[in-house]
Amino acid sequence: MDKFHNLFQKGENMQNPSEVTITIHLLSGDPIVFNIEATEDRQRNAGTRIERSMNASYIGVELDGKLVIIPTNNIQKVEISPAPTSMISHIVKGAKSASSTFATTRV
Repeated sequence: MDKFHNLFQKGENMQNPSEVTITIHLLSGDPIVFNIEATEDRQRNAGTRIERSMNASYIGVELDGKLVIIPTNNIQKVEISPAPTSMISHIVKGAKSASSTFATTRV
């Protein structure tokens, strides 16, 4: 698997130094929620890896010893908490929800 297509195994840059929660909301309404360790490499390269993963045809996740391949055309949205500190160019930072339409849910 191409290292840039596997966003979650190698590439996140997060504020929390120990753990990151990622929720992938599928078009079917089913979420895939998992935690990964926040490493220095993930912090340094998050913006690039997020952008490349979302431009790919799939995202691969090594989850509980299984490889899960998710076609990006089946993804409604991806939540990463805490938010990466290194963002890609299409990100608005510091926004606050004004309605419940896009409010995130805690799992």
